[in-house]
Amino acid sequence: MRTRHRLATARWSGSGRMRPVKSLSNGETTASSGRYLWWVRKVALVAAVYLVIALSVPAPAAASTSDLTKQLDGLVGSFPGGAGIWIADPTVATPLFAHDPEEQVIAASLYKLGVLAEAERRVDAGELHYNDTITIEPEDITTDGSFEYAGTELTLDEALEAMITVSDNGAALALWHVLGGANIDATLEKAGVKNFHVAFDDTEDNWATPHAIGTYFTLLAKRQLISPAASDRMLARLERQQINDRLPAQLPADVVIAHKTGNLAGVTHDAGIIFTKTGPRVVVVMTWDALDEDAANFISSIGSLVYSSNLEPAANARYQVSKTPIAVDVGIESRVTVPITNIGTRAWTSTGPGAIGLMWELRNAQGALLTSSPKPQPLPPLQPSQTQNVGIAIAVPQQPGTYTVTIGLTDAGGAALAPAGAATASFSLRAHQPYLLTAQIGMPHTLHRGEASLVVVNYGAFAGATDRPLSIGWRVIDPRNARTVQQGSTPVGEFKVGAAGTFFAA
Repeated sequence: MRTRHRLATARWSGSGRMRPVKSLSNGETTASSGRYLWWVRKVALVAAVYLVIALSVPAPAAASTSDLTKQLDGLVGSFPGGAGIWIADPTVATPLFAHDPEEQVIAASLYKLGVLAEAERRVDAGELHYNDTITIEPEDITTDGSFEYAGTELTLDEALEAMITVSDNGAALALWHVLGGANIDATLEKAGVKNFHVAFDDTEDNWATPHAIGTYFTLLAKRQLISPAASDRMLARLERQQINDRLPAQLPADVVIAHKTGNLAGVTHDAGIIFTKTGPRVVVVMTWDALDEDAANFISSIGSLVYSSNLEPAANARYQVSKTPIAVDVGIESRVTVPITNIGTRAWTSTGPGAIGLMWELRNAQGALLTSSPKPQPLPPLQPSQTQNVGIAIAVPQQPGTYTVTIGLTDAGGAALAPAGAATASFSLRAHQPYLLTAQIGMPHTLHRGEASLVVVNYGAFAGATDRPLSIGWRVIDPRNARTVQQGSTPVGEFKVGAAGTFFAA
């Protein structure tokens, strides 16, 4: 594990038991919380001044995914310390960039992400409430990063806000004592965040891998950490972060970023979600054995590169679809064959992280979604620029009409790639009632130039739910050259359901 330091910000109460929490039934805050709020405002002012200065750094030109990888490799190669990095599109199964992603690194204040998740789980379960009281005890006070006196009382909401937005150690340790490291670890494990350990007592370190922190923020971005509501609350709090000297330092002022920083002697971190113009990007940078200033500049450069890059989706395709409506019967599963070309830079596989699927949506003339594929249809393995015909089974509605079908790619996890920039294609289905027209055609064997000939058509057995107009088309073909020499169409009139009769035309 990198830079194993005993954590000054992880102390255990002498009793060896988790501390109880007091509940305020009326939801009032205590008088001592006023000093805390004043300090938060003070930190906010300092952070805002720093951000104005940092934003004077010009952003680099936009780059593709391959360009981004080269630039990140260059940054890592020139960085004087060590770095674990995880950069991902939360809609894609594989990372966009990773460097030492499984390195176990001292978490510093990133451990507070685990505390936040466990607290929100208990709020969801009704075990805790935002107006419950958290008391700062003497063992929660640290030499730096604690802004309360022993005996200060905060609401749970205030304690979480201080812990996340200004990285307050006193509030964090008080919450850690209340929640318990073992419970925090269990919640993270159950949520799917592996290799993220919050200390059980002061003999242990808080540590995590860049991959683990990346998984945490990926789940948050997909609103899948604890619950959608809990994810929304955590994201909103992380977006109010006031320590912005790293990932956001070179970003435009209006860019939304939900993130958490971490510092200890020898380690400097920042991790979160940058909401770019082409979608959210999870960015985790954990550094060690470097000066704080060098690490901060390194992290801010990575944030700027990721934000300004026009990243290609995990896969992209070109579709050859019909330009004219495809006639189909109502109420059936119609199979449409579409040639699909892999126009991305990565090969598609049939299984594993590189597997690519296809989904379809069917909408009516008003644009309302009527139905869609129940699950992604696996696509065959394709190398870049390779094309293959793919049969797509589409459920046709019961009602006649013209419908629009849109097809698009999904990643190995079933997430649509269109939001990440992958192409889609649309074509029309013209659904009609099934019918059978039996006809016997009688006409002279010898036709005379310029002379009308009588055509007799006996028809019947029209099956359907509604009457519809019917026309009979004809054409005369010269057998010597297969050319059409004459053609025409004559309306029969309203074709009644189940009707039979004889039609005469000259």
